Amino acid sequence: MLDTLYIQTTQEILKISDPAWVSSTFLTFFCIAVIVLIGYYLPEEYRNTFTKFLGVLFFVRLIFLHGYQTGMGHWLISNSLPLHLCGISSIVCIIIMFKYNQSLFEYIVLLGIPSAIHSILTPQFINGWEGYYFPEFYFSHGTILLVPLYLTINYGYKLRKNAWKTAFLNTLLAAFFIAIINKIIDYLYITIDMVDEIGEIVKTNYMYTFVAPKVEDNPLLLTTEWPYYFLMLVFFMFIHVLVVFYIYKLIGRVTQ
Repeated sequence: MLDTLYIQTTQEILKISDPAWVSSTFLTFFCIAVIVLIGYYLPEEYRNTFTKFLGVLFFVRLIFLHGYQTGMGHWLISNSLPLHLCGISSIVCIIIMFKYNQSLFEYIVLLGIPSAIHSILTPQFINGWEGYYFPEFYFSHGTILLVPLYLTINYGYKLRKNAWKTAFLNTLLAAFFIAIINKIIDYLYITIDMVDEIGEIVKTNYMYTFVAPKVEDNPLLLTTEWPYYFLMLVFFMFIHVLVVFYIYKLIGRVTQ
């Protein structure tokens, strides 16, 4: 029975040249702008209610996704747990809309924004894009981009001056523990006859600690060989954290 947890579904990749990529990306950014503006122009008492409403909406989305995956027979312990950067960010987005936390805010700004942008620009649909999966992808990743911008613009939250160090080091620490979780899941559930669509033995790969993401047109993936691709991803993650931090510093959103 446990073997069914590793049945692989068809992954789909949406190329930048596809008209669906253009329309979906535009619509996602448009919706983000509209929601931020709604919060901006609401009176403070209504803004707080609207913020919590968004938190409830994000929570319902997460629960519905897992229910939908289960109903479709696609819920897999190898890729359905919220242990990728975007999955962790989705949970952070829910929590912080109900109760503000400075460390969580800094995480979602410095790691959530770049990871969401890259996911939207190079979308990978783990379970294909039929049915609910297509809008869900943009809903979930749009949320990760929306929340830090919403809280920054509408509540004036700022980063601490050492936030980039803390966020980066905490993410490396999280990747270390998630790599251990990947190995534990493989040890408990994997068998040699569990293979993917190209005949390779399946590996649990949260945060892409062991296998490079299968995304085309991604300039960050100069190689897919382990561990070089992972070291490259870590390097670019560090660069992205610095870029976002200094953008916030440039616009006066870093405390002195």
